[in-house]
Amino acid sequence: MSAHLSGRRAAIRGAAVLGLTVVACMDSSTSGGIDAPRLAPRAMEVAAGRDPNSAAGDTKAFIGAWLDGKAVQLRYTRSYFCEEPPSSVAPSGCEIGALPEDFPRGGPIPVIYAIAPIGFTPANPATLHCPGEPLCPNHPPMIDVTRLNIPGVSTVARAPHSHIITSRQAGWHRTVNIRVLNASVWNQIVAAPSLETVRRLQATLPGQISGDNPTNIFFFFHPAADDTAP
Repeated sequence: MSAHLSGRRAAIRGAAVLGLTVVACMDSSTSGGIDAPRLAPRAMEVAAGRDPNSAAGDTKAFIGAWLDGKAVQLRYTRSYFCEEPPSSVAPSGCEIGALPEDFPRGGPIPVIYAIAPIGFTPANPATLHCPGEPLCPNHPPMIDVTRLNIPGVSTVARAPHSHIITSRQAGWHRTVNIRVLNASVWNQIVAAPSLETVRRLQATLPGQISGDNPTNIFFFFHPAADDTAP
């Protein structure tokens, strides 16, 4: 019986990865989320106190983002969720460069885009929603980036970045990482901070901004009704 269940789980997981691979190819032109095949955390995770759907003890804090070119506030109420596989050398279990195989919940999951400046510091620090120091609440302190094939770099810690969302949907969001390699490109995003701007720059300046990098990182937040929230 256990062998049968293990084989069935492997088959389901394989089908999920295939489906997510197709979605990953679509991410470069769409803003849609994914349909998570995993319905709930494994019982052993819950028993060990790692239930991602329990906010007990997690920090409650507002973090900035952009939605349709405007500044919004996201109220984070639960810690991040990263589950192996994919394999990760970071203690957090978080990975950039591979699709997730386990999910904090089942059903459709929207996307949050993490826009990260690489090789430069933005002239205006206020354009960084998460400056790196201090670490943003409920964010992983270290992430595995070995699959990005950056020479000499296997992990990043407290990486500065900003956020783009495409709807006011609350709850779990899957993170897509986009690396900005040029300060001029960063300034163009800041001037018109929307996914449409990012897509235009990805299409016209591929050497200065990356495509969409999948991750196994999930965040839980509620966009504030009042965008002037602290």
